[in-house]
Amino acid sequence: MTQTDTNSAPRIAWQEPLLDILEAIIHRKWTVIIIMVVGSIAGILRLASMPDVYSASAVAVLLPREKAIMDASIDTSSIETSDDRASRSSAGNLMLPPNPALYTTIIHSRAVLEEIARRFSDQLSSANAISNNDRSEEVIDQLRRMIRTTTTEEGIITVHVDSHSPQLSADIANALFEQCEIASKSIERKLLIHQAGHLDKALLIAEKRLTETEEKMSAFTSDMGLVNTDLQASNQLRGLRELQTERDALEADLDALRLSYTDSAPEVTAVKARIATIERQSTLSQQNVVGSVGTADFGRVSIAYKSLEQKVRFERDMASTLSTKSDIYRLRAEQPIGNLAIIRPANTPTRPAGPSKKRELGLALGLSMIFSIGYCLLCQQWQSMRQDHGMAARTDDLIDQVLPNFKCFKH
Repeated sequence: MTQTDTNSAPRIAWQEPLLDILEAIIHRKWTVIIIMVVGSIAGILRLASMPDVYSASAVAVLLPREKAIMDASIDTSSIETSDDRASRSSAGNLMLPPNPALYTTIIHSRAVLEEIARRFSDQLSSANAISNNDRSEEVIDQLRRMIRTTTTEEGIITVHVDSHSPQLSADIANALFEQCEIASKSIERKLLIHQAGHLDKALLIAEKRLTETEEKMSAFTSDMGLVNTDLQASNQLRGLRELQTERDALEADLDALRLSYTDSAPEVTAVKARIATIERQSTLSQQNVVGSVGTADFGRVSIAYKSLEQKVRFERDMASTLSTKSDIYRLRAEQPIGNLAIIRPANTPTRPAGPSKKRELGLALGLSMIFSIGYCLLCQQWQSMRQDHGMAARTDDLIDQVLPNFKCFKH
């Protein structure tokens, strides 16, 4: 029976790789120092050769939308509470929500950036931001890298533009907000015209209803013989009172005549005939208080007439209000104010904002350190392989296959 070797390979502690790295760095410390010095000098030279970057900023704020001033109101001839007036005054307000994301999207949109590229093509070319051979997509991407936007919940928008020309940075920042103002006014104009179109449709419906109601009222007054119910009723009642007064006077005279004459006397007969005539006139007046309406139907007809009159007045006021609102919206659409106010335009910067010395020199030192440590580890591993005869033979074979003409790598 054979015995297997139960001895396992020695375990490697976690500190040993770190010690190998430290040993490689210490043994070639001058190489590390030289590489880092050379890398620092290269970083300094690169920083000195890089053009200055100037940053310009412009700040704007979104204003709350001002409602249209409405002088026309609808008189409903009814009791109106303060809540009703408040709800009526706020009806139809055209409010554009303060959405900074909307203007951020507009600033970075292709249409706006193409306008900026067309407007500042010469300045961008002279500042080496773009070249004449660049495609449109490359120009748009370069402009997007130059522009940064920040927003707040309160509606404040800040545009930052970085370029190699201080004047170009300020001009582009201000031009971007000019484009936002144009877009804001265009949005308001379209909303106002759209709202005015809806009001015009509502006005046509209101005018149609008004025409129908006026026709109903005209037919009602013609059928009932009405002209002015209040005046007609007042005159008729005054006539009834006068007839009643005259009848009372004749009855008093009749009583006085009966003391001296008999009922068949001509004097008494004449007074009786006059009283009978007055009674017939009074009966006719009660049967036709207003037009052909008598006292029995006067209340119903009066209510129906006042209802039609109030409805006509209400619909006339409604049509007048809709017409006024539509005219106001169209007038505002001719001169929209927008809801974007520039509170601080971009000024031409006098000091460069970049490139950052700390970042460029730190990047150069970091890359130099990584390269030097990697070089030290590579040299240490190469020496270790050359000391192992098996690994050295395999390395020589690999060098012969890959680089047959470079025998110096074997030594």
